[in-house]
Amino acid sequence: MDIKLAVRNVQSGKETDYTYIVKYYENKIYTTVFRLVRQHDVAQDLVQEIFIKVFYNLHKYKAVGSFNAWLYRIVVNQCYDYLRKQPKQPMLEEIEFIEIQSPENKILQKEQLQQLDQLLHQLDKTEYFILLLRYVNELSYDEISEVLQIPLNEVRNKLHRSKRKLRQFATKKGGYFHEMQ
Repeated sequence: MDIKLAVRNVQSGKETDYTYIVKYYENKIYTTVFRLVRQHDVAQDLVQEIFIKVFYNLHKYKAVGSFNAWLYRIVVNQCYDYLRKQPKQPMLEEIEFIEIQSPENKILQKEQLQQLDQLLHQLDKTEYFILLLRYVNELSYDEISEVLQIPLNEVRNKLHRSKRKLRQFATKKGGYFHEMQ
């Protein structure tokens, strides 16, 4: 089954197909939300709220634009709402590694991820969202434009500027990413 079919089925009353939509998107959405809020329990709660909101609003989705864009618009709005209410975000609380690695490699990877996280959080929220949506969630420029409700050229420009800023931040900061190209 594909997503379009699952969405149509749920809209026409076959609510059991909603499970397919959740399973298809839950990891990508969790990753995006966690990268923004940086706390596992908060990310899990927000993802749950997002899927509840999607379920109750799925009847409003018209197959005019991409379902990806419609869904990520809800994700972005939910994250913006949460972040707006928070004073300041803490650093990454923990990093989970899938592969079995030596303790030294785990420490090095954790340091690299923390430095990358610090670099990314120097960007403004829109630039950060654009990078996440493009490189983590693999949305097209058109979908990002639709999700963030900004013109396509602005998506391209902000993506280019974000990458350039990251290079500048990394060069000044040093560490693992000081030679970033």
